[in-house]
Amino acid sequence: MTDHKPKIAFFQCHWCLYAPEDQEWVDRRLPDNIRLIKVPCTGRIDPLFVLNAVQGGAEGVVISGCLPEKCHYKEGNLAARRQLQEFSSFMDYIGYDEARLRFVWLDLQDRGRIQRELADFENQLQQLGSAEALAARQPLEEGGAHE
Repeated sequence: MTDHKPKIAFFQCHWCLYAPEDQEWVDRRLPDNIRLIKVPCTGRIDPLFVLNAVQGGAEGVVISGCLPEKCHYKEGNLAARRQLQEFSSFMDYIGYDEARLRFVWLDLQDRGRIQRELADFENQLQQLGSAEALAARQPLEEGGAHE
């Protein structure tokens, strides 16, 4: 196994980490290969945010939200889960393995779980190997004519 640390985009619901120790770890001690993107609710994550993270080099994406029955915005996390499941199928279709996308429900009693989930996901990504970057569209060359 190599020392390669896969780049991970971590979308976190503002309300899903109840334990101050867990939130402090995420805010101040998150490993350098994990980029935190806080959102008011997972229901506010546009799938294009995930695509943008992948095009920016993320080899994996974790989305953490509240338990379904404990969503601060009633059902935002359920809508996000449905939408992101469909989107992960699309991502798999265009060459980004579905195993590189993970949705995590967190509860009040889940102290320390986010650290374990991220470590487990990182190990899974290392076993999958390096992800092929999805090519972003190239701009037309200046002065070029359409033929």
